[in-house]
Amino acid sequence: MMSAKLARTALADDQGRTIHSQLELFGLDTCLEMMRTDRALPATVVVARQRQLTAAHRVMCEDSIEDVSFLHAGLCQTSLPHSRPAANNEPWQRSNGRFHLVVEPGTVIDPATGRAAWVGVPFGTRARLIMLYLNRHGTRGRRVHLGNSMTDWMDRLGIKATGGKNGSIRAVKEQSVRLGRARFSLQFENPETGALGISDTQLADHLHLWVTDAEGPWLEEIELTEKFHEHLREHAVPLSDGAISYLSGSSLKLDLYAWAAWRLPRLERSLRLNWTQVAATFSAAGEANKVAAKVREALVDVQTVYRDMKIETARHGLLLHPSKPPIPRTLIQVGGKR
Repeated sequence: MMSAKLARTALADDQGRTIHSQLELFGLDTCLEMMRTDRALPATVVVARQRQLTAAHRVMCEDSIEDVSFLHAGLCQTSLPHSRPAANNEPWQRSNGRFHLVVEPGTVIDPATGRAAWVGVPFGTRARLIMLYLNRHGTRGRRVHLGNSMTDWMDRLGIKATGGKNGSIRAVKEQSVRLGRARFSLQFENPETGALGISDTQLADHLHLWVTDAEGPWLEEIELTEKFHEHLREHAVPLSDGAISYLSGSSLKLDLYAWAAWRLPRLERSLRLNWTQVAATFSAAGEANKVAAKVREALVDVQTVYRDMKIETARHGLLLHPSKPPIPRTLIQVGGKR
């Protein structure tokens, strides 16, 4: 194994080397040691770069179908809200070209009043991680095993279980209810006839059981609706487990990764998007320059776990280039074996 000192000398002769080629040339241990012994870097930067190196290495080493997650193509093209919507009774709508997503909130009986109450549409990182879990296991069959307990399930989601009013357990229950009661409308516009193909569906039964904080029987398994399961098997986009784990703290980064994994391999030629179009796709609020800054920053981490992603950031938007998918096509056979 090359020493950290020799590796730094080699890197000095090739400043354009990417993090992935560094890992291929020097290996993970040497790259981590270079970070640890670089006295010019602040401690916070060292920790961040070591985490970046570890994530990139994990994704580069993935070679099994067990390392692959899936997400419905419609949820790669558009996205759920990043933060809590202002009203619980309003639907959420996003469009990307000829594809339109509408999420209608559902209702549950409020135990305190005995009356039906709107629960709102799902939002944030936890809703996305639950959705990814259901999509991953839903490609294998309609029945999805959650775990032996709430804590076990949250561990599978990659979320540390914490109690209390502001704890993660309560937040996961809330997003489960929102996802379980919501109706998803996937609308495709025919470019030749202008006709609109519509598919309305719910994800699964029984995800809405955890309405209160009261402890009840744990449901170890749920069943996806037949319509969603069939649609998912036809339109599933393969994603990296390691990438999802690394990006799981940011809704925008998860959305960018899923969108790039769906969009870039389908390009036949380069495509330019202005910041207004980018903002509309990722439900980012605020002025275009604020959206641009957030996306530029997020793409650095996405590039870490999507080596072949070819996206250039420019003053007026993004330039997309045809790219290899993050998961080799030879590795994927949805619902089957390698």
